[in-house]
Amino acid sequence: MHFYEGSGAVIFAIDDLGNLSEHKLGLNPDGGESPQITIPANQWFGAVVDKPNSFFLAGCTVSPGFHFDDFEMGDRKKLIELFPKHKTLIEKLTN
Repeated sequence: MHFYEGSGAVIFAIDDLGNLSEHKLGLNPDGGESPQITIPANQWFGAVVDKPNSFFLAGCTVSPGFHFDDFEMGDRKKLIELFPKHKTLIEKLTN
């Protein structure tokens, strides 16, 4: 994932064992931000903008290739069943 414009963002990722990691995406290295991060395969991820009433523009590059057949949007109910300890965050990041 790479940062293009706007305020920084926090990217949350949950691996298949339920481990949660946070990454700061942006252009402020003194604030712990990085202009690009790598999220390994088979992790669920979502983002929140650092500053209220702002925006961020980011892009994702996938490797070795992307096929819509392999893509799955997160489903709130399913994710909460898989990762109940992250229920509050999942509710914040999903509809």
